[in-house]
Order: sequence, then structure tokens, then C-alpha cells
Amino acid sequence: MKRSPTDFPGVKRRRPGLQGKWAYVVNSLQEIVPSYELASSRISLFADKKMREEAVSFAVRDGDLVLDLGSGPGTMSKVVAKREGAPVLLDASRVMLKASGSANAVQGAFEHLPFRDGAFDSGVSGFAVRDAHDLQVALAELGRVLKPGGRFALCDLGKPDSPLNSVALGVYLRVVPPLIGLASAGRAGLRYGSLFDTYNLVLHNSDLAKLLTRYLGATSVHSMSLGGAIVAKCQKRGAPPSPA
Repeated sequence: MKRSPTDFPGVKRRRPGLQGKWAYVVNSLQEIVPSYELASSRISLFADKKMREEAVSFAVRDGDLVLDLGSGPGTMSKVVAKREGAPVLLDASRVMLKASGSANAVQGAFEHLPFRDGAFDSGVSGFAVRDAHDLQVALAELGRVLKPGGRFALCDLGKPDSPLNSVALGVYLRVVPPLIGLASAGRAGLRYGSLFDTYNLVLHNSDLAKLLTRYLGATSVHSMSLGGAIVAKCQKRGAPPSPA
């Protein structure tokens, strides 16, 4: 039986994903490409490298064809390549893909992946899944293009289940990223303020785990920084359900 977004606490009246904020966030990211890696690392308090390595270590095996979902300028794909995986970069932004310098780069949306069923051995995503226009459709598509038994891991900004921690992280994201962006990239760096906008729309960590389990199979979530950062690890079962 199909479940609606209201089956997940915290989703209520809207489907998870950026929805009407999607174009704004994508345009913001395109303006900060030159400073993306440096500023992002500072905003994560330099935890991003460890998080990417943990995700890739779980998902990727030697020789895997790996989908890097929301690849940006290819930071995650570099970690995949070091693990002897063969990354295919997918991003909505042509500017980001050009910055990656990869020949295996495809422009596309998470909700309409231009790949055949079961095309990939595994998948990864670094700080990008929260930027899906419609998260349920995006996860259904991801499940479609992964082989049965394929692994997927993401690292991302988390939203703590604790109300107090959730508010505290919101204050941090409201104030700190624009200041770090300003120091890293000048006025263009103020676009890092879009992180606060996406944070307001993301699911709490436990709700995200439920959604990943629904579309991708067995999921475990490792949370850090009081739940403000997460690494989620999934192993695909059989055919995924259709989005509600």
C-alpha cells in the first residue's frame, strides 16, 4: 500500500524537498563554485573530508560503476576514484560539472535520472540529497538505477531530532555560513546563506532514515555534531516502491 508524506512525522502538508526553492538554491550554488570546497569545509568545521571518506568506504568496491548524485565540482568523485571506483557525475548545474573537469559528467535532475534500470553498482552523494526538488521521487529514481543489493551512502547536513539541538543548529546556519562565505569569496559568498533556507526544509534525521529505508532498503545513520551532520548508509533490496 502506498504511503503519503503524512505518514512520516514532520512532513505534514508538504512533500520533502526544496520544491519552489529549488531554482534559487541551484543558482546560489553556481555563484560560489570557485570557493565551494574551501568554504564548505570551513562551514562543516572541517568534518567534511572524514564524512566523505566514511560514505565512500561503505558504498564503493573496487571496479564499481558509481553514481555521484549531486556531484558539484567533483569533490566526492575524487574520493571514489581513490577507492578504485569509476564515478559518473550527475548534477543539475552545468557550471559545477564544468568545474569538475570530468569526462564522465552528466547534467540532469535527481527526479529524472537519464540512466537505465540497474545501471550502477553503487552510489554516493556528498552534501546534495537535501537539494532535491522532490525527495521522494529522487529516491525512487535512485533506487531504480541501482542494481539489487547495490550500496548507497550519503553525507549531509543533518537536522537533529532534539528540538533544542535543531534550533541551535538553525542559529549557527543562519549566522555563520554567510560570514565564512564573505571571508572566502567576497560578496558572492553571502550566497552560502542559502544553507539556512535548505535547512528549514529538510527532514529531521529519523524521518530521513525512514524515507531512505522505504526507497532503498536497510539504512543506518551515523550522526555527528549533536545530529547536525550525518552519514547514511543503505543497501538496496528488490524493486523500490513508486513515490506516493
